[in-house]
Amino acid sequence: MIIVQIATFLLLPALFIMGERRFKWMAFFGTVVWSYLAGILMAMLIPNFLNSEVTNRIVEVSVLLAVPLLLFSLDVRAWLSNTRTTIISFVLSLLSISISAAVFSFILRGNDSETWKMGGMLVGVYSGGTVNMSAIGKSLEISEEKFLLLNTADIIISSLYMFFVLMVAKRFLALFLPQFQGEKGEETEFCENLNINKREYGVAFGLALLVCGLSVGLTMLFMQKMFAPLILLLSTSLGIGFSFNSKIRENKASYKMGEYILYIFCVGLGSLCDLNQTISNAPHIFLFVSVTLVVAIVLHFIGAWLFKIDVDTALITNVAAVYGPAFVGPVARVLGNRQIVVSGLTCGLMGYAVGNYLGLGMAQLIRLLLQ
Repeated sequence: MIIVQIATFLLLPALFIMGERRFKWMAFFGTVVWSYLAGILMAMLIPNFLNSEVTNRIVEVSVLLAVPLLLFSLDVRAWLSNTRTTIISFVLSLLSISISAAVFSFILRGNDSETWKMGGMLVGVYSGGTVNMSAIGKSLEISEEKFLLLNTADIIISSLYMFFVLMVAKRFLALFLPQFQGEKGEETEFCENLNINKREYGVAFGLALLVCGLSVGLTMLFMQKMFAPLILLLSTSLGIGFSFNSKIRENKASYKMGEYILYIFCVGLGSLCDLNQTISNAPHIFLFVSVTLVVAIVLHFIGAWLFKIDVDTALITNVAAVYGPAFVGPVARVLGNRQIVVSGLTCGLMGYAVGNYLGLGMAQLIRLLLQ
């Protein structure tokens, strides 16, 4: 049964990718949504099929491999040469979630001793995506129950925001923000429709294993034990460091493989969700996630209005921060602007890099504020 579970987690994303290529309605939502949904449905309909220990191992390994693979494609110099509005808008997203998480961690702290950990995890997830939240949660050794409740609440609330983005966000925000200036039809290629050979995949995977091995080895050398926060920071730092090598950065197999492992991670994380328990047994966590995200989004768009950032750039950078790069493509299609895809993807990758540092740092700051 365990082998069947592992095979199911590994193969489902491939089916969704093929479905996206054949059906427009599947492509509208993207593979990440379908992967989460598949995991959630498995948890609801066939819970006895799932071994939670196996699922946790899949999630942990996926995070450890996906982070460096995705970061290998990061071009820091190119991102810094982005338009001023793109960088300002992305930084506004980071500041907004940091402020919101700190404020509501203090207001809603109650008697929960792990509020500071949850605050740091929310900063991480809404700076670069769910991979960051999982990595930070494991690093801070948050209780498994709290992690699952926070993850489930995040999936529910962020799904509602995504529907808002896909359906009405541009029309609503265009009432306050200026229109995008420039051509919308052309797009610089980013890992799309490229011929990638098996050797490139092998090199990318080998480098990811090297980063994981070095991160664990150096942690054991200096700490004499497995210390998750240091492993996370080392794997993030090494992934960024390797990205400065042009041959590694230009190996598009890294991003493709990291993206696929991210989908596997989403299936696994979705299968750990318990919607009923989160809403009925942990309303304070549901409230915490809701107000933190909503206020962060509002602060971001107020900042975009103050800095006169156009509606497309404001939306795509916020989506890149909240969801990571996986949703940039579908949102750009809805906005009718392919020109913003590459800058959005790059911001998403930057979020993976910055989110881990920012989340861990804000967790410690919130901890100090609550003492």
